[in-house]
Amino acid sequence: MTIQENQIKQTIARIWDVSSETYDSNEGHGIKSEAEREAWKKVFKNLLPPGRLKVLDVGCGTCEIGLLFAEMGHHVTGLDLSKKMLAKAREKASRRGFDSVFKKGDAEAPPFKAGSFDVVVNRHLLWTLPHPDTAVQNWKKVLVEGGKLIVIDGVWNDGSIETNARRLVSDFCTLLVERRNPRKGNYSKEIDSELPNRHGVSPEKMLEYFRAAGFKNIKDIDLKDIMDLQRENMPFRKRIAYSYKYHLIYGEK
Repeated sequence: MTIQENQIKQTIARIWDVSSETYDSNEGHGIKSEAEREAWKKVFKNLLPPGRLKVLDVGCGTCEIGLLFAEMGHHVTGLDLSKKMLAKAREKASRRGFDSVFKKGDAEAPPFKAGSFDVVVNRHLLWTLPHPDTAVQNWKKVLVEGGKLIVIDGVWNDGSIETNARRLVSDFCTLLVERRNPRKGNYSKEIDSELPNRHGVSPEKMLEYFRAAGFKNIKDIDLKDIMDLQRENMPFRKRIAYSYKYHLIYGEK
């Protein structure tokens, strides 16, 4: 890693440290209903073999997704660059009585031996990485033979006039109602310039990464139904802009 790349990742970690305070309250991050919780579990159960699995939630944040696997009886390890995100994750795991393990580290190069995990999962991570192709290859390395990679991401801004108009209305309403700038904490132009997927990752691009890394039995699952459940619990000012191309990509080593 170059000095510049290290500095960028340190800056990103500081941004997520600040974001940790409100992360689970943000739309699409914290799970807001039992219906959404069960919908996520159903998706995962349909992809996984029986038995207690070793799961790595890479770029885990507050481990909202990883702890769903813990609820399903699996052993979960969470990895993240942000100390404060990890603190929130540990607190949540302890409160729920899970024996999950949390470690500070780089999602692009997980500090684990080859073949350490049955499943690697992440949500809303791939778009934040300077080297997503390298990350997918390294996630494959830490999987056992036949292990599963699950990546959840979306296209957050497709650049269309409609999307920009919706975001503008949403941001203005949020500013009026919540008295805060909803774009505060966004990445700087310097960081954005280092991210090949800074507006989100299309399913086509995710599939490209999986194929290049040599994954087999690849599946593309549209998560529109889960987005619909999420929207049910949002105020109008959030719901109006909450319309993305949102997918789960799955592959086997």
